[in-house]
Order: sequence, then structure tokens, then C-alpha cells
Amino acid sequence: MAWQQQFWRVAVTSACVVFIGACSSPARTATNFCRQLADELPEIANLPATDEQITDAVKRYERLLDVAPLEIEKEFDSLTALMRAARDVDAADPASVQALVELTYSSEKDALASSAWVLATCGVDLSLGIAPSAP
Repeated sequence: MAWQQQFWRVAVTSACVVFIGACSSPARTATNFCRQLADELPEIANLPATDEQITDAVKRYERLLDVAPLEIEKEFDSLTALMRAARDVDAADPASVQALVELTYSSEKDALASSAWVLATCGVDLSLGIAPSAP
């Protein structure tokens, strides 16, 4: 009987932790995404050159992915994966470099779609890193 009580305590505690964690996630709305994007600008528009800048860029994309609305989540997931691959590439390994090149080409459609959505929704041209008009 004691093991059953212990089991139920653990099960209920685990369920509460999962439920509270789900409730504390930021809302995936266009407004939250645009706010997060504003916090990440102008760095998000700059091409990273050093290992530290690439690592910072990955963190920025991950924060954006955390609040990306469902309509662009897939595209931002693809871009975040590309940034992670750029961070992890082994420049001395031709296969690693080729994999990054292929991932870059395969994510081009997602990059264009997300850039268009960001411009239309947030009024930010990611290619320029500025807000050309109010959304």
C-alpha cells in the first residue's frame, strides 16, 4: 500500500511540474514575436563572423523560435537549425562544410518566407535590420 501512495505522489507531482511548465511558456503570438525581434535587433541582421558571434546568433534565433507563432514556427525552426549547424561546422572537414552548404540551400525557401512574414507582420526588413514602416 505504501508503494502505491508513493507512486501516486510522484505521478501527481510530475503532472503538476509539466502543467506549470507548459503554462509558463511565452505566448506564441505575432505581438510577442515582434517584441522579441525588437529586443534582438540590430544584432539579428548582422552576419556573425566569430565563434562567439555565431553562438550569440544561435541564442537569438532560439529565443525567437520560443515565441514564433505556429504559422512561421517551421520556418524559424529551419533557420535556427541552420544557425546551429553553422556554429557546429568543422571547417577542416569537407563533409561537414558540404552538409552546411546543403542545409543553407535547403533552408532558403524558409528564410524567404520568414523574412516576408516578419516584414508584413513586424514592419522589419531583416535584410536591412530596420523598421521601414509601422506594421
